[in-house]
Formats: sequence, C-alpha cells, structure tokens
Amino acid sequence: MEIKTKDIIRFIENDFTSLNRQYEWDSNGIQIFAHDKKISKIVFTLEPTKDAIEFAIKEGCELMITHHPLFFRPLKYLDFSTPIGEKIIKCVKHGINLLSYHTVLDRADYSLNDYLAELIGARVISGFTDFGREEYYKLVVYVPRGYENKIIDAIDNAGGSKIGNYSKCTFYTDGVGTFLPEEGTHPFIGKIGRLEEANEYRLESIVKKKYLNSVINAVLSVHPYEEVAYDVYKLEIGDQFSLGRVCTFDKKVVFYDFLSILADKLGIKNIKHNNPGDDFAFEKFAVVTGSGASLWKDCKIQNIKVLLTSDMKYHDAVDAYENGVYIIDIGHYESESIFMNYLSSLIAKKFNVKTIVYKNKVKINHWRQNNA
Repeated sequence: MEIKTKDIIRFIENDFTSLNRQYEWDSNGIQIFAHDKKISKIVFTLEPTKDAIEFAIKEGCELMITHHPLFFRPLKYLDFSTPIGEKIIKCVKHGINLLSYHTVLDRADYSLNDYLAELIGARVISGFTDFGREEYYKLVVYVPRGYENKIIDAIDNAGGSKIGNYSKCTFYTDGVGTFLPEEGTHPFIGKIGRLEEANEYRLESIVKKKYLNSVINAVLSVHPYEEVAYDVYKLEIGDQFSLGRVCTFDKKVVFYDFLSILADKLGIKNIKHNNPGDDFAFEKFAVVTGSGASLWKDCKIQNIKVLLTSDMKYHDAVDAYENGVYIIDIGHYESESIFMNYLSSLIAKKFNVKTIVYKNKVKINHWRQNNA
C-alpha cells in the first residue's frame, strides 16, 4: 500500500489527537507541504533545526515530523538569507514535507506526560491542569428501510458512531416520512406531483466534532435520496483533556531516590531542583513536560508536593519552596525528545514505513570543571 503525507496527517490529527486541542498562540499540523508523493522514510526530531533538515536530506527522507513548530508566528515576508528562510528553501528544494505537533501532543489522550510516567514506573491517576473538552454532536438522519446498514457503515468508516472501544453505535426507530416531488426533481421513489409516504428509520449516532463534516459527507455520498433530511445537535458531553498529569507510585519514594530513578530511566546526567536537603518520602507528584515550572501554584492548590518539569527560573524555585512545592527540572529537551521515540515506533508499526529518530545538535549543554 502506498503511504502519503496526508495519510500520516489523517492518523495523527484524527485518531491520535486533535488540532482542536492546540493553544491559540501555537502552530500545529502542516508547516511545509512540498508534495504528496509516496513516503518511504520519515525522520522524527524535537526541533526543525538546520542540522535536522540536512540529516533528512542525507537520509533521503520525504517527511519530517517535529514536536516544536517551525512557525510560531505568521511570517510577514520571506527572506531566504535568514535561518528560517534557509530551512524553508532546503525543504522545498529537496522535497521534504514538514509536520509539527506541539501542544496537541501535550494535551493528547496519551501525551508526553503519560509516556514519561510509564518510563519511570509511575501510574497516572488524573489530569493536572488547564482542562478542556473534545465536543460531541448527535447526527440524526432519515433513511429508507433496507439502507440503514449502508448508512451505518458510512458513519463508522468516517469516524463516527464510536463510544469507548465500541464501534457502529447507533439507535434507530421506525416511522413514516412524507414528501411531494415537484417539477425538476428526480425522486428515488414516488412520482412528481403526488404526495408519497415512505417507511423510514430515524437513525441516530454520536460523532466527535473533528469527524462531523467527514461523517455528513460520507452519509450524503451513499444515501439514496436526492435531498437528504438530517439534523445535527450539539451535546453537553465530551472527552476531557488537560495539560500535564498527576501520577503516583505504588509505595512511597524518597526524594533523592526519585532523582536517581529519573537519571537511570531517562538517561539524564544533570537534574536541577529546589530542595535544599529535605529528604522526605512521597507517592503523588505532577508531571508537565517542557516548560511548566510556573505551574507550581497548581501543585499548591491540589496539595501536591513534587512537580516534575523543566525551565525552572530562580524566583519560581524560591517561591515554590517557600510554599511547600519541590520542583524537579530535568531539562526541556530531555523531557520532550523521548516522546519522538514513541511516535516513531507508532508510525512505523501503523504504516509499515521506515522511521528514524534524530537527536538535535542544538540543546543546552552542561560543563563542569574537573574536580569541582
């Protein structure tokens, strides 16, 4: 089967997460679309840096998928002599499509935070902060008897009628529909100028907002009627999502032992924290990959003593400690780059395509004087 970039996009944005979950200031999805040719090799990396793009060119990759986007803000002009202009022209010249998924992965059902918790042997018990909801709609369509299964299949194939791990979840009731075909119509049943009655089903199905247009179009494409009667209702339910996770261990862990666990499981050599020496034990902690040190206030509200994140500033460290919250900073790159390994394996298995994970050269490095 030939795999194209749009197949990858459809999977990530419909099945794995949703663009509805991105923040207004963020940029997710297509960054550069140079072609829609067959994809044989994909490179995954945290940042769309020059060295990453050059690596993709060298490896013959048609697609690059990053966590951080190339465009955080709209460009007012394009100058190929600038670093961003140089990266754009290299991708276009060498036929590399670029996709970026940032906050939509932070707020996915299975997010960076879930993966990190799994790596260190912790159990996720809830979302942490900044909760949102994936909206649901009810689609009602009126179908002549004998066509209900065709409509149910169309809804299912387009992403609707799913509740948890159940698919093709519908409900239909029997009834009679009336219509009078007028001049210029081509009725499926009945004659022009005569009032007709048809035995029909009122078929109901639940649909996520992101699938709604696709489901409606799928129904219209297979429905036998020239004019299809259907209703759409917004529901007061939805899948909840959030930023970060609240996690726990099965038994209490001493603070400095926790640092050793992080170092061993995540392969991290340098860990910053604001604990001046309190060697206490805990079970529950919060994790926010990337820049989340300022969220220590949410920990205080929820009575969580430990926050695992990165980009801790000095004043956050002081204020958090004085409010009884210990921040552990494992590094922005270190907390997020590990998820590219997961995405790479997921896409490779799903589409049977070769994937490569590239480690960016540009990141924060640590230097220590000998014997210091």
